[in-house]
Amino acid sequence: MTSGPRTNLPVAPPTGSRTPLPPPSTAARTSPGPSGERSAGGPAPAPATIRGSGQTLQSALTGLFQGTPGRMRLLGILGVIAALLLGAAAANAILASEAAAERAANTTEQVVRMQSIQVDLLRADALATNAFLVGGLETADARAQYDAAMAAVARNIAAGAAAQPADAKALGTLAEKVQDYAALVEQARSNNRLGLPVGARYLTEASSSLRASAIPVVAQLVKTNEGRAQKEFDRSNSSIQLLAGVAALIILALIAVWLARRTHRYLNPSLTGGVALLVVGLFVAATTIGNIGTTTAQVASGEYRDAVDLAQVRTAANDARANESLTLIQRGSGARYQEAWEANDSTVRETLDQIDDTSGLASGWDAYATAHEEIRARDDGGQWEQAVELATTPEAGGSTAAFNAFDQQVTEQRDRASTAAIDQLGALGGGSTVWAWLIAIVSLIASWLIVRGIGQRIKEYR
Repeated sequence: MTSGPRTNLPVAPPTGSRTPLPPPSTAARTSPGPSGERSAGGPAPAPATIRGSGQTLQSALTGLFQGTPGRMRLLGILGVIAALLLGAAAANAILASEAAAERAANTTEQVVRMQSIQVDLLRADALATNAFLVGGLETADARAQYDAAMAAVARNIAAGAAAQPADAKALGTLAEKVQDYAALVEQARSNNRLGLPVGARYLTEASSSLRASAIPVVAQLVKTNEGRAQKEFDRSNSSIQLLAGVAALIILALIAVWLARRTHRYLNPSLTGGVALLVVGLFVAATTIGNIGTTTAQVASGEYRDAVDLAQVRTAANDARANESLTLIQRGSGARYQEAWEANDSTVRETLDQIDDTSGLASGWDAYATAHEEIRARDDGGQWEQAVELATTPEAGGSTAAFNAFDQQVTEQRDRASTAAIDQLGALGGGSTVWAWLIAIVSLIASWLIVRGIGQRIKEYR
């Protein structure tokens, strides 16, 4: 039997065997899962793009500063920094000198206040002790002068505490000591009006407490403020800060030399103009600071020094006047007060030797010292009443007229010197701030010119 052609039919697999599944396609391997995430084996083009962008930016920046044009750009940045540094240093130096001069003026004014407190306290004591010698009710003029001196003390204590908070605590203590002194003086006056001998004891105690408690406090305040004033005088010359500006100019000069050698172009108008502006700004700053420093130095050694010395003269003189009266009050047992008078006399004479005395202060003190010697001769000779008369009479020949003339002369000179010192220091800040701002603006203009000049050389080099 002839069979027909054979047809290839699919053969069913045997029962129980598995049909192999086709391998997963590429799409299946890269398709996102149920959560939308790509399988671990899939490509990640996005991070590769970010890395490529970062490398491109880094390459661009590296190329920007490569080669001679790149070095020119770096030097341009350095030149701008140098110009801004010069402007900042110069402006800051001017403002620092101006501020120091202003603080010196304020501190000088505080020194004057503290010295005035010291002088007025001793002046009040001199008036009280001298008026006590008269006995009974003191004259209206003597009481008015005493009240004026104590009122001046109160005003200066309040003004000093407001002007310098650092002195407020010490001035508060001083105010308490002054009140204690004034209370003892009032007790002495009350007993003196009644003719009671205990009044002398109260007055002596008042004078002793003044010198033991109040005067040391105010003397320390004077010393502290004198130290502050001297520090501000020294700070007023801040030329050392301009060394940063000099260093900046040296950097700019080196940049200009390198640029000229590299490009074989020795004239760069923009760069040269910027450097020239900075040189002018530095010169103006140095001149301004030099003027401030010179003026403050002259004031420190001139009017300020005279004001301090004259205040010391007046302090010692009024202390001597009070000791003269206390010597007589003690009636033969006041040797220690005479020794104190002699120490005051030495202080006055030594200090006057340091002052350019054109008004005859030394001769005025000699006139008072001569009257004092006559008082001591009468008292030591047993003529106490005559000695008291010479010490209290306002007529010529007594110590009162000679002392008042000297004290007034010293006060006038001291006031003139202190006012001149404060005015000169206060006037130093006039145009300094304007110069500081102008120099800051000049440094900005110079920075722009430096960038422009180097930019021109970069274009030409290409």
